[in-house]
Amino acid sequence: MKKLILSIAVLISFSMITGAQILLSDDSGNDITNDTLVVNGFSHEDYIKVHVYFTNDSDEAQEVLVRKIEHDIVDGSECVFCWYDYCFSPQVFEVDNPIILEPGETSASTDFYSDFYPMGVNGISYVEFEFFNDRESFEPVSVVIKFVITADETSVFHHELARWSLSDPQPNPARGHTWINYSLPAGSSNAQIVIRNLLGKSVHTENISIGSDRVRINTQSLNNGIYIYSLIIDNQIVESKRLIVTN
Repeated sequence: MKKLILSIAVLISFSMITGAQILLSDDSGNDITNDTLVVNGFSHEDYIKVHVYFTNDSDEAQEVLVRKIEHDIVDGSECVFCWYDYCFSPQVFEVDNPIILEPGETSASTDFYSDFYPMGVNGISYVEFEFFNDRESFEPVSVVIKFVITADETSVFHHELARWSLSDPQPNPARGHTWINYSLPAGSSNAQIVIRNLLGKSVHTENISIGSDRVRINTQSLNNGIYIYSLIIDNQIVESKRLIVTN
């Protein structure tokens, strides 16, 4: 009788675990649970944002965590993820603070999304995001995001005969300021260097002159962290690089 009671208890416990589910969906509401989501973008873009929503398809509240698994990323590109609308650095692969979903509840658009930074490089990258629970109250589920990055034909045509360059910042990390060298084609009408944080918000814009020169960027007003700066010529982003600020 004791063995029978124990077997029934184990069976009930197992059924509770397998009955609890987390379902994943994209912006259009398509089910992408344990599937691949293909995302297309251009190499000149600052970043490409991808939302993934998770739904608690069970009859009890669930604590949900996420981890990033970079299977293959094109050299020079970077992928970050944001949790509770806070974007981590590319070196962070797992969160330790769960999002709690009530039965039938779906995550908000700010709960989780991924930002992919092409950094001017073409190619295909594969990044997996696994949603799990430390208590193992549901089976882990995941989605593989396939980032297909190509060149913008309009941008390539406009600049294929032009000569331009953008240097790495010196120093980097920047402490108070940094210098950036650049070279612009003679036919350009306007150009800027724009600095954005990992949320994509512009924090500094520097108008630059046609020709070759260098510009001093004051970073004292910026919070410590990672930024992306882009060279923009005639309203086209032609190259982006990374800046680290440690004031």
